[in-house]
Amino acid sequence: MKINKKTILIICAAVTAAALLTVIISVSAKQKPLIWYVDEGLEKKWEQILTSSPPQSSKNLIQVWDSLKLPDNGGILISFKPWVETQEKVKVFHRLSWDLEYEGAHVIAVDPWMIFNKHTNPPLTSEMIYSNTKGAGSILIPGRDTQTVHAWTSRFIQERPGQFPQGNDIWKEWESKLFDLNIFASGTRGYDWHAVFFRLMSSEQAWIYAPVSAVRGYRDPRKSILQASAFPYSGSDENSLLVKILWALPVDSKSKRTQKSLENTMNWLKTPEIQTIIANNLDIIPADPYGTPYDPASLTAHRLWLTSVWIYSIYE
Repeated sequence: MKINKKTILIICAAVTAAALLTVIISVSAKQKPLIWYVDEGLEKKWEQILTSSPPQSSKNLIQVWDSLKLPDNGGILISFKPWVETQEKVKVFHRLSWDLEYEGAHVIAVDPWMIFNKHTNPPLTSEMIYSNTKGAGSILIPGRDTQTVHAWTSRFIQERPGQFPQGNDIWKEWESKLFDLNIFASGTRGYDWHAVFFRLMSSEQAWIYAPVSAVRGYRDPRKSILQASAFPYSGSDENSLLVKILWALPVDSKSKRTQKSLENTMNWLKTPEIQTIIANNLDIIPADPYGTPYDPASLTAHRLWLTSVWIYSIYE
């Protein structure tokens, strides 16, 4: 049987395509997945982030990090506290929003603590806090929330912006007497966040000190009347900002291919578009100056983050 030239070309093309497909499948099968080590409780959110805007790596594997030691295998650690060796109660960073990096870790999203109140109410001043001159207003606190108690304590023991006393004794001392200072509204020692927001949204003149995530996570359309401002501080031209920081730390790998993948993925994490997606999934704000905050209160927090000379985080 005589085979014409056209048939031969078709057969050759089909064989070449099949061979190419075999190579692609083989390479894909050998390609190791990029491992994401995430804090416990972040795994579902991180899966949503990777699904909504996947990085260049075609395979992703999410593992919960035990926080005891850095992972042995190459990958990227996503954590609010990537330094396992630190025993510090508070960690201070100077001009972090300028650098966005510290000891090899990159800041990808932040959760600043701000003063929130209805826009019809006056701003909270340092005199209202330290001189107990709130007038008809009330400072509300979820006294059952340990993080908020620590946040308020940090404001009283901070010696000057960015400087805290050593040791845990002074923290315990202030936490034990915090509710005896006649600063907070009566009864708030037993409040949770639900009770705080219920009262904040009433007709009462009131203020709260809260992370952006707490307000963003409060599912009430009326919260659009809330405005954010910095914690009032007197005695210095500089201020400090309490922030819970989400870090991305690349874990070294001996494989050159993995190292290249880590480099590409870190560049992906640093883009403002991806940081905005991350922030919106976690109800916080992007670290990058060109990231897009969710609402006006988040925009205020974002601006304060970008301009604060001293940033500090509290570790439980």
